[in-house]
Amino acid sequence: MKRVTRVFPVFAVNNLGVALEYYRDKLGFTIAWTWGEPASRAGVALDDIEIQIEDAGHGAPSGPSVVYCHMTRVEDYYKACRARGADIVMDLGNRPWGMRDFRVRDPSGNRIGFASPL
Repeated sequence: MKRVTRVFPVFAVNNLGVALEYYRDKLGFTIAWTWGEPASRAGVALDDIEIQIEDAGHGAPSGPSVVYCHMTRVEDYYKACRARGADIVMDLGNRPWGMRDFRVRDPSGNRIGFASPL
């Protein structure tokens, strides 16, 4: 039987509310869940990607962490992120390692790369 494994990176952020708004409004993620009252940890999702974010006061100090996500239709997603005003730190381009990718940064300095194979 094949093992099924999923990875959920955890980003510590300076302000959970600000981070949730950024992931939802600028990157098009959905807020999958929140934990605590008031919330101190949450999950944001885009297709099969889930990133967990937590207030820095509840764990590690905030940023910067890095996650690199493979996806289809990276050009369309890049255009949508740019139109929503995401903090794009590396524009979409073909890379010598065989990927077409771009990079964003969240308000706490965490970076996410989105890529498709060439």
